[in-house]
Amino acid sequence: MTEYSNFLKMVSSEFHKYLMENEKVAKKIPKDALIIFKIEGEDGFNRWHRKTSLKNREKSQQLVVVHLKGWRSHSSIEEIRLAKIAV
Repeated sequence: MTEYSNFLKMVSSEFHKYLMENEKVAKKIPKDALIIFKIEGEDGFNRWHRKTSLKNREKSQQLVVVHLKGWRSHSSIEEIRLAKIAV
């Protein structure tokens, strides 16, 4: 789990940088949203992150799934897609 926690810290940091550079994307995310990352090729992490995130979800908190397709050569996010989930 520590490996996934460290990976999550890195992904969160890179996502934050991406949002600072892409204001239009940032504006699409509700302020109180719970972000769940879904990273191509990282099935174990994806299952762990979703399960952990949903356990900590506040009542009626909106969910946004951030699909990460790839990384630039210097470990920055290359492409994402957001999807709101109605639960």
